[in-house]
Amino acid sequence: MSVYQAVPAVRMEDFAPEVVCEIYELSSRRRAPVAARELTNRQVLIGRLMATGAKDAAIARQLGLSLRTVRAEISALVEGLGARSRFQAGCLLVRRFG
Repeated sequence: MSVYQAVPAVRMEDFAPEVVCEIYELSSRRRAPVAARELTNRQVLIGRLMATGAKDAAIARQLGLSLRTVRAEISALVEGLGARSRFQAGCLLVRRFG
């Protein structure tokens, strides 16, 4: 009998998003934010959509913005939060704004 049959498969979907973010935070270090500044309402909205797994093109369509604008806002969001990746930015955004 194989060991793999006795151990159930674990998927990321089985964990709460907060747990996934905690694990990610433990394995990576966050850069210090470039400047202490507030995020714009648009950045927060785009970040929340991004945290749900929506693609850039879908966010652009939903908000009536160009794809280039959405990508620029995501870059500003990642930099403003001091994150190293989009995923980390999503985790930080959820922690900061709920």
